[in-house]
Amino acid sequence: MPGQGDVAERYEAYRRGFAIPDGKVDAVFRAAIAACRERTLAHVALPAGESFTLEYVKDKPWSGYNWYKGNFTSVIQVNTDLPIYIDRALDLACHEGYPGHHVYNALIEEQLVRGRGWIEWSVYPLFSPQSLIAEGTANFGIAVAFPEAERLAFERDVLFPLAGLDPAQAARYHEVQRLVGRLSHAGNEAARRYLDGTWSRETAIGWLENHALMGPDRAAQRLRFFDTYRSYVINYNLGEDLVRDYVNGQGGDEQHPARRWEVFLDLLRQPKLPSALAGAAR
Repeated sequence: MPGQGDVAERYEAYRRGFAIPDGKVDAVFRAAIAACRERTLAHVALPAGESFTLEYVKDKPWSGYNWYKGNFTSVIQVNTDLPIYIDRALDLACHEGYPGHHVYNALIEEQLVRGRGWIEWSVYPLFSPQSLIAEGTANFGIAVAFPEAERLAFERDVLFPLAGLDPAQAARYHEVQRLVGRLSHAGNEAARRYLDGTWSRETAIGWLENHALMGPDRAAQRLRFFDTYRSYVINYNLGEDLVRDYVNGQGGDEQHPARRWEVFLDLLRQPKLPSALAGAAR
């Protein structure tokens, strides 16, 4: 990181240069969503009439949320409480939309509720094993739709210019974000000790700042998420690990993109328990 001193502070200072200006957020997000949808449609026929509404909200404990409304429609909300960085556009477009939650819920309705008459699948129990797979596929779907080299090229050539950012900085920023992503499990430890009552709010926030490289405002928002959703936090990174290992174990590694899509989409269409994925991955 440029500068000297505390790494977390230097990272925050560096990252501020990659925030999407307020007036450009919508254009960047719509471009990202369109690209995610196009890549998803190349591998799966979505139900006729599927669509979603994009909204911008404030005062939420999360950065993005998909509210599935039935009839193959969703409302996708983006929280604008904090600056939105350029990498979050593809992250949220894929995770909440294509091939993430919107596609997952639409295929469940098409394949299970309407196709098989399994009406119980029209109810989604959020705090259940289903969410480990749902969040895991939504997170891993980012890499399925946009392998690293293709993601870098799209962000550099399309999203950076739309946001008014310097495309020449895209490669370095992409590499920094890849490395910071390896720290995500530090958030699980903060949640565990905070929710167990062994850490105070201040201690947990300090841990997130020092070990997950979150700024103070973002760390405080993460504590709001812990307070609201508690152990749900593990579904994101642990779920992604589980799904990645399963897909790779079924021959869907990066060198076989067609097989990767095939195995990934099978997870969206067919109900499975996390234990089945873990066993198959081994």
